[in-house]
Amino acid sequence: MVHEQWRSQVDYIITLLGYGVGSGAFIRFPFYCMRNGGGAFLILFMFFTIIGTIPCVFLEMTIGQFSQSGPINVWNMCPAFKGMGIGTVIVTWIFVSYYNIIFTWFMYYFYYSFSHNLPWDSCDNAWNTPACTWNNNATSNDTTSNTTLTDAEHSFNETDGRMTAAEEFWKFKMLGVSDGLDNLGGLRWHLVGCLAVTTVLIFLWIFQGIKVSGKLVYITVILPYILILVFLIRGCLLPGSAEGIHYFIFPKFGKLTDPKVWIHSCRYALFSMGIATGCIITMSGHNRKDNNCFRDAIIICMMDSLTNVFFGFAFFSVVGHVAFQRGVTVEEFQSSGYDLAFIVYPEVISALPLPQLWSVMTFLTFMLLAIDSVAPCVELTITGLEDMYPKLMKRRWLITGAVLLSLFLFGLIYISQGGIYVVTLMDWYAYFPSTAVFGILECIAVGWCYGTKRLQEDIRTMWRKTIPGAMVVSFKFVCPLFLVSTVDPPTPACRGFL
Repeated sequence: MVHEQWRSQVDYIITLLGYGVGSGAFIRFPFYCMRNGGGAFLILFMFFTIIGTIPCVFLEMTIGQFSQSGPINVWNMCPAFKGMGIGTVIVTWIFVSYYNIIFTWFMYYFYYSFSHNLPWDSCDNAWNTPACTWNNNATSNDTTSNTTLTDAEHSFNETDGRMTAAEEFWKFKMLGVSDGLDNLGGLRWHLVGCLAVTTVLIFLWIFQGIKVSGKLVYITVILPYILILVFLIRGCLLPGSAEGIHYFIFPKFGKLTDPKVWIHSCRYALFSMGIATGCIITMSGHNRKDNNCFRDAIIICMMDSLTNVFFGFAFFSVVGHVAFQRGVTVEEFQSSGYDLAFIVYPEVISALPLPQLWSVMTFLTFMLLAIDSVAPCVELTITGLEDMYPKLMKRRWLITGAVLLSLFLFGLIYISQGGIYVVTLMDWYAYFPSTAVFGILECIAVGWCYGTKRLQEDIRTMWRKTIPGAMVVSFKFVCPLFLVSTVDPPTPACRGFL
């Protein structure tokens, strides 16, 4: 079965870059930096990117390009591991099922960003409770004010039950959250509508194949860079931004003695590119067979890591200003994935001049980055079905619609009142540990069962060169060891976009 090929190699690189960066770069990366000593985390992140991420990405690119196939047929090279290909398709389908919901949440906030008064900046709305507190942008830097952002205010306060206006919008207006997983409650119909729009958008995005989506991705990848650059420039002009940036880049060397910092750095470096999901294999299967994967792996991984750093500068410059305005430290903005996206960011936006404009830009950026991660995953699922049933290639629009319809129907459970608990469980225990195990099995299958000598011969066949011996040692010994250290599911403090 011959796969459709990219129109140009730039399409391939931009698509993979968008897939790797995703919305998590503006959510997970700042959180990890805050929790792990700022610059200390940056040093380890770049270290693990070079010695771990590049070899893993190169390995997946090579086997995908050489086989010219998808996530299932690629394992014809080592039939005993073919079930792993099916497993990656299933896990990726699960990932898309709840990542679509995150896109839906972004869309909902994007819609309300056009309000005359942002609904998460006041307590006089129908859904607010007497326990609501809010930030008045005009207030002075009174550190005793109940509007100070602390970790306690970003969760249910067991002492006095207070919640910020942004928390109440998130929990009561949008989610209508229930009291636990055992009480899923009813559907949130406004989110059902947003999910339907999301499904249609993704269908229009990918149903005509990579030759069309490979061009559209230029918009969804390049535009966020422009928007983030605007954030950075504006943020640097605000008082207090220097303190935020200093916190970001100045390493707390004492953190380097903490094993958790090393594990978190390794985890984020390895999975910021989405390894072991089959997406890199699938996208590389559309390459020309003489393409230099080694060059592409270095370019994409370094661009991905530098993009995270670039986004970090923008984030901490703005947060530094808001911390200065409220008389608190940058560290007090620590929060986990979903809270950071839907509580902390809205609160930060409310403290900026022209908050509606910043809100529109923020959630538009999140939506564009999210679709860059979703589209390749849906493409992988479709390609996996085509691997098993080649005749489906003749009706691509039909199989695309069927896959997206299944995702829509399954996604309804996530937009019930207890759906947030299901999303969190899927993220903790279904997606992340599975991809870590698949990554280990990939290294074993290629490095030990298929054999590095045969892999070197395949590489020589494709572009008449061999790779350095250090690269072979890395994906035979180093990468499996790193992946083993990240197998445990994330802790509750790391929930969200992990």
